Amino acid sequence: MKGLLTAAAFLTRLPMPERVRGGEPPGASIPWFPVVGAGIGALVGGSVRAGAAVGLPPLAAAALGVGAGLAVTGAFHEDGLADAFDGLGSGRPRSQMLEIMHDPGLGTFGASALVISLLLQVSALAALPAGAVISVAAAAHSSSRAWPAAVLALPLAASDGLAAAFRRTAGKWTLALGFVIGMAAAAALLRPAAWVLLPAGLAGALTAGWAVRRLGGINGDILGAVQQTTLAVTLVAASAVWSS
Repeated sequence: MKGLLTAAAFLTRLPMPERVRGGEPPGASIPWFPVVGAGIGALVGGSVRAGAAVGLPPLAAAALGVGAGLAVTGAFHEDGLADAFDGLGSGRPRSQMLEIMHDPGLGTFGASALVISLLLQVSALAALPAGAVISVAAAAHSSSRAWPAAVLALPLAASDGLAAAFRRTAGKWTLALGFVIGMAAAAALLRPAAWVLLPAGLAGALTAGWAVRRLGGINGDILGAVQQTTLAVTLVAASAVWSS
């Protein structure tokens, strides 16, 4: 259970023993990240179902679900998305882009990306039928924690920071295992529409490729941006399938 608890301590704000939380990013627990992601997704989908059960309109119930996800994760990945788009969208030289990403302030480009991501998630969850919302949300959140494992194989933008720490503490087979577990779990939950993972992968690849072109590599903020883009695209693609 140590790997699972370590992954949960890193990805969520759930109470954990001090010996589990803290220290260097737990690269060895990456295979557990999609499992924790599935749990977060089940919470999101369950909150949507609960909101609908008490009479909330679909959009309000979906917003409740997304809010529950933000509460349990502390908006960890959303912060990375905003920082990444603030930096990459600035059009500044590489060194200045990295400085912008490290700045705790929120800029226009990052705020716009964050709003669009949340709107896509809420509207997609609202369009899903009640019987599918939990499994789809679990699949989307599981796979979105697996795509960054693949992205970690790309060059690093800096020798320090979150992504570099993960690379130091996770071997290639650990990253591969995390990716495979996330994809397999998501495909099983999304049957017979597992193909919706393909556009999500393309969105993640485009995000990571943008970072490599502009920064020369990836960092922790880019991992958060990949997680958010793949999450939103998976939900949107799945809602298009289930509502058709």
